[in-house]
Amino acid sequence: MIRGKKIYAIIPARGGSKGIPRKNLYKINGVSILERTVNLAQKCHYIDKIYISTDDDEMFEIAKRLNVNTQNKRPKDLATDSALTIDVLLHTIDIENIENDAYILLLQTTSPLRSSKDLADLFQQFERGMDIFDSCVSITEHDDPHPNKIQKIENGFVLSYLGTESMVPRQSLPKVYRLNGAFYLTDVKTLKNKRSFFTEHTMPFHFPKERSVNLDTMMDLYLLETILEKKLIEVEE
Repeated sequence: MIRGKKIYAIIPARGGSKGIPRKNLYKINGVSILERTVNLAQKCHYIDKIYISTDDDEMFEIAKRLNVNTQNKRPKDLATDSALTIDVLLHTIDIENIENDAYILLLQTTSPLRSSKDLADLFQQFERGMDIFDSCVSITEHDDPHPNKIQKIENGFVLSYLGTESMVPRQSLPKVYRLNGAFYLTDVKTLKNKRSFFTEHTMPFHFPKERSVNLDTMMDLYLLETILEKKLIEVEE
């Protein structure tokens, strides 16, 4: 709980991922990233209950074994390539009758380098700022490429995507950030009204770049395997 409000962690785990086939079952040291995500949530004293939303038989059995399953498997229309995560969350909120003043923590399986300390720090920072902020998302600094240097092709010509001068030193450009996919937190009412974790008052939770690997493509997976093989970062067991 946080200031008397319950916190529900929801872990989406679709079976038909394309970028990395069956990626939610990818194992690190013999433990799937799906199970690792559950373990992370279970170790956090702020979290009251955990749900896995999946359309997949094998993942549903894992969820039942870990006692974190929803009442039924996810409907097929919410398990397509075009299905939106927000609709998956709202479906879980609906079938589990989660109260409007509760908080939802979206935990995607694809951030295997986050830690229990990261999650505890997220809640502690948000609790201190709840009078100002409606939501919190994890971000990391982004500079390669910097948005000011991105180009587009229009009518056959190369043009600056943002309409800015691209040939400037990187050090002279303002800092920018990207979502790293580790944590998204807001209350049920905001999700229903905004259909988003982003409001006019969203708190940034800064995350180190070296632990912001997000598994979307095979290149991301190769990067993770290199990091683990060379022991550049220790993975929490």
